[in-house]
Amino acid sequence: MKLAENIQRRRKAAGWTQEQLAQKCAVSRQAVSKWEAGQSVPSLDKLRQLANCFGISVDELVQDDPAAEPADAHQTGSPSLVELDQARQTRQRRHGWTAAAIVCLIVAVGILGLQIVTYTIVRARGWEYIADWISPLLNLMLVLALTLSGSVLIRTPGWRKRGLGIALVLMAGFGWQLQQAIQQRPTTISFSADGRHQVVIKQDKTTGKTVLCRSRYGLYRREKDTFPYTVEGPVKLQWLAEDVCAITYQTLDRSVHQMIATFGDRGDPISYHNMASAIQGEWSLMETNAAGWKIVADRTGIHLENGTLQEDYAYDDAVPFGTLALALCRDGLPQWTLALSEEGTLNEQDLFVNGSLILCPVAMKPTAPLNFVRTSALPDAGLFQTPDLPEEDETPLVEAMRQTILADPTLSQPLPNGAMKLDTASTDPLWLSLLALRQRDEGYRVNGVDIRVELASVQVLAGTDADQLVEVKTNEWAVSPGNQGAGPSGEAFTMTYKLRLMRAENAVLAALMPSREEGISGLEPVELDPEFPTEAELAHYFVSGMYDTTYMYINRRSPAQAMQILLDEAFAQKEAVLSDDGQQALLESTGDQSLWLLYDGIAEDRLHYRFWLVRCEGPDWLHCDGQWQSEGEYTIPIREAEDEAQS
Repeated sequence: MKLAENIQRRRKAAGWTQEQLAQKCAVSRQAVSKWEAGQSVPSLDKLRQLANCFGISVDELVQDDPAAEPADAHQTGSPSLVELDQARQTRQRRHGWTAAAIVCLIVAVGILGLQIVTYTIVRARGWEYIADWISPLLNLMLVLALTLSGSVLIRTPGWRKRGLGIALVLMAGFGWQLQQAIQQRPTTISFSADGRHQVVIKQDKTTGKTVLCRSRYGLYRREKDTFPYTVEGPVKLQWLAEDVCAITYQTLDRSVHQMIATFGDRGDPISYHNMASAIQGEWSLMETNAAGWKIVADRTGIHLENGTLQEDYAYDDAVPFGTLALALCRDGLPQWTLALSEEGTLNEQDLFVNGSLILCPVAMKPTAPLNFVRTSALPDAGLFQTPDLPEEDETPLVEAMRQTILADPTLSQPLPNGAMKLDTASTDPLWLSLLALRQRDEGYRVNGVDIRVELASVQVLAGTDADQLVEVKTNEWAVSPGNQGAGPSGEAFTMTYKLRLMRAENAVLAALMPSREEGISGLEPVELDPEFPTEAELAHYFVSGMYDTTYMYINRRSPAQAMQILLDEAFAQKEAVLSDDGQQALLESTGDQSLWLLYDGIAEDRLHYRFWLVRCEGPDWLHCDGQWQSEGEYTIPIREAEDEAQS
């Protein structure tokens, strides 16, 4: 007789209901019902409880009743207690493996989803995994998870064997990729002390290329700056501030070079600041200054002094990295690193205050930074900054502009201070704004920073075509091309300007206004919607900075060389007339039209020079009154190594 029948028979013999037996065994009535129906088997502990309740042994409970069954029933009777326990354990193991297989399947789906998102969306936006070994490792985990789940869920032996064979081949391939990524394409990652920033260095030992990358979400990276020299051996990373990390390395000739990773800003984050200007003045060692350490930044350069040291560096030898660090170089090799501490800020004159200036020697061995504090009075303005005119002079400027046009309609005489003459007959506010801002930026070329400005919108706030105030919003890209072997560095930001535009004879008198209130003087406000450029290419300009190029192009092409390469490759059939600086080429001049190839600055990837092909109505684009059209954009790699990588 089966166990289920024994339990039911002995319960009834005792005169108990299923509810009463359930209470004695501390289980639910449904559990007793399933035992008696043969739908489940009591555990070993419950079997002992049942036997105690019935006053018999466990063996008597699970064996058939000799009085009720023939003698040969023992040969074909119900399983023993050990067999029942083994069966229960087998079911539990099967359930456990099934649960593990489901978990592995869920993990596999998650990994597959991450890979699909990464390769279809993330990589299309210029990002990749933070280390090259992550992708093959995820693929290995994916295959392993699918293999484990398939070995449990797939019942057909033939399919299991085929799946296992495919899995072994895939795992061998991904394992080889993982080994190559770790050995040939290592990635160095370093976190700042507060964990908010991380430096990611990507190396390729096959090509010798090393790249400083930006990271996002701790999982992805994007190439930012390529190291100008081939790295030999390990790199040294030293965080000088929470957002400044000096990366020192040796090249094949054992010379020491440096790349500095910077994050953030010490002033207005939408403006590009010159650090050399920000540290103007005298600085002394913060600690006990027994050695007489002193740093002086003046118009002649940056000077380091102590009892035995006197080193002078011209500003052409001070290579900026972002707005937070400088590398002081001698004959193209970095000697010292200067950085702004995180607690300081820039004041209204763009001078660094309330913080320390960090000085650290450049060497592969461990080095200790020195902290300096400002000890001299603040200058009236930054080193490369022209003091702003007092605000009360802006309103007289508007009146002076009116008087100038009345007395000199052709604007042939000297203009009021702060006013600009635009040689154009156009009345288009967008074109007038482009000319005015470009002329303004021409005056800042001495800063040594390239600027590319794209007009986002222009809105007339007051007045008419004869005299109007306009608001201009721009997207700007300021780039320091780099010197002494360092690569380009730059920042993107947005700006808003107020421009007063007064019509003269075949010209416009323009001036930047500090605010709407002061710029609107004498005008009636109007309510007009902003005007957005229909073609972004036709609403931008580029102005290159002025810099010493002695050591700038020692290991890369100059814009003029890149221009010549582009002319030879794409415009060999045309007789180009180059400008003196090699950054503009006249390709065609027929009647009232001209075709120009213009250098358009360093691209946002900092790896390519950008060029623009434009057709103009007139001798050049500055005198076409906005009658021009774009005929294409081109890029040329800054370094020859990029050509080889692309080919």
